[in-house]
Amino acid sequence: MSQLPKVFVRHVDAEEKLKICFTYGEKEKNFVFMRPKEEKLDTTISRMKLKMQDVLTKKYQKKKKKSAPDENNTTPAEIQLFISLLKNGKEVNGEVKNVEAWTENTQLNVNESAYEVTLNPPTVLALSLPKSIMAGFPVYPKVELEYCSEEQCSFSWYRSISEADAKDLSRWNVHKIGNENLVYLSDSFFYITAESDLGCRLRVSCLPKCGEKIGLEVTAASCNPVEAGPSKCPFEDRHKFTKERTGNGKVRCISYNILADCYADSEAARNDLFPYCPLEALELDYRKQLYLKEIIGYNGDIICLQEVDRKVFHNDLVPVLTSTGLEGHYSEKGGQVIEGLSCFYRTSKFKLIETHAIILSEAVSNDPVLKPILSKLEENEKLKEKFMSRTTALQAVLLESLEVPHRRVLVANTHLYFHPLADNIRVIQGASCVLYLENILKQYKEKDPNYTTSLIFSGDFNSSPGCGIDVLVTQGKLAEDCIDWLSHPEEIVPGMPFQHSMNLDTACGRPEYTNYTEGFNGCLDYLFYDTSNFDVVEVVPLPTHEQVTQHKALPSKVFPSDHIALICTLEWK
Repeated sequence: MSQLPKVFVRHVDAEEKLKICFTYGEKEKNFVFMRPKEEKLDTTISRMKLKMQDVLTKKYQKKKKKSAPDENNTTPAEIQLFISLLKNGKEVNGEVKNVEAWTENTQLNVNESAYEVTLNPPTVLALSLPKSIMAGFPVYPKVELEYCSEEQCSFSWYRSISEADAKDLSRWNVHKIGNENLVYLSDSFFYITAESDLGCRLRVSCLPKCGEKIGLEVTAASCNPVEAGPSKCPFEDRHKFTKERTGNGKVRCISYNILADCYADSEAARNDLFPYCPLEALELDYRKQLYLKEIIGYNGDIICLQEVDRKVFHNDLVPVLTSTGLEGHYSEKGGQVIEGLSCFYRTSKFKLIETHAIILSEAVSNDPVLKPILSKLEENEKLKEKFMSRTTALQAVLLESLEVPHRRVLVANTHLYFHPLADNIRVIQGASCVLYLENILKQYKEKDPNYTTSLIFSGDFNSSPGCGIDVLVTQGKLAEDCIDWLSHPEEIVPGMPFQHSMNLDTACGRPEYTNYTEGFNGCLDYLFYDTSNFDVVEVVPLPTHEQVTQHKALPSKVFPSDHIALICTLEWK
């Protein structure tokens, strides 16, 4: 029975009807029936027969008008339908209710055609392609599935045949899909378009699978042809350093603020923050094609991203990066903000042990290890109010190396408060992060003394080199009269716990800038690492100043964000 074509039956407890779906006829017409679960099988089969006969008769009559008259005026045998449902070779009693009749190990017969009933098959509920598709950049479908996942499904990519193709089709792998000849392109979840795709429409098919169950293949076509993208992006020069994945014992780390859509798609962004950037280059559909190609090309093992829109994480980053061997976790900021932090790691190199996510203002109130900071904040009500009103998050992911025995790494990621006159708030946020992470590491050491756990702490710290956070993290302590208090001397609180015992340094140095806009440029992003357990073996050079300023500032047609990614390779000692 396993070699028979399938009739797919969807049976959900919470719904009153069954969905019955199969193809029939010379041209495999798809029939779908929604029938009440409590309806008798005889009634359902009668309804199915009437609908199918009506459809097939109309199709036959339409075909007959176009062809020579049939002298015998006979009706094709496939329209004279005989339908039955069998179980173990015996016809199911017509008085049985649908919910009991349509089960696994039953067989539907329609004339000479027999179908194996598959209950709750993997199903494609929706499949579509984006409106904007650019040559040289990744394209991937938006897919909604039931009873399966994207990783289990098979995807196939095709494109229409251009005039240039038609002159010599032998160069291409041509498939006939329905009545159309198409060029076969790829069998991966996402496809990086080529110059030869320019002006052509793409098509993607999804065959849903779950174990041995295979559902009905669904196809979607692009509504617009592939258009030209930017000729070359500066990150492609950086890709020359990351062509290969890292070897055993090495870890390529990336920290990147990708500019959330909720900030780029605003009047303030268009008119005040980035007025030099073309409007189309600020649109999410444009930018995400760039930063996905950029991130994929870095072949990272640990990727920390900031300003990640919730929808981008779930709809774009997860499906695309998962298909390249990565797994990701998302931590959102507090309040009404719909963006946050995400950490992706390569599953061939690491095993996830656990994750942590806190909102700093909440943790200071609730976590005993941060009680010293809360006590000091309570000495200055104005300072406390400023600190507690921020929804800044810290994400931490504990990973165990699959290459180096007894080695673990705690990957921390944050994006501190942005206001230019809030250095004092940022340094307290930074101290809160450091104390929290130091305490976690201490707990791991006590719990698993056989493991060496190291720290990688990256993010957009919104702090320049020499400011309190940089000094605190890399030197282990910070003076009470540090420069971060200069703009708010009335908010100084003596005795703030600005110290830790970890050995940390910045892996990518302190570049002239990691953020470059018309109104500001400077180094705001850092990738701190544990010098006791890691060596830095490579730092990928940043784009040249000429590349950054080619289109005045960031973002631009060739830079998807106002920040530049930091990339380095660490090696376990």
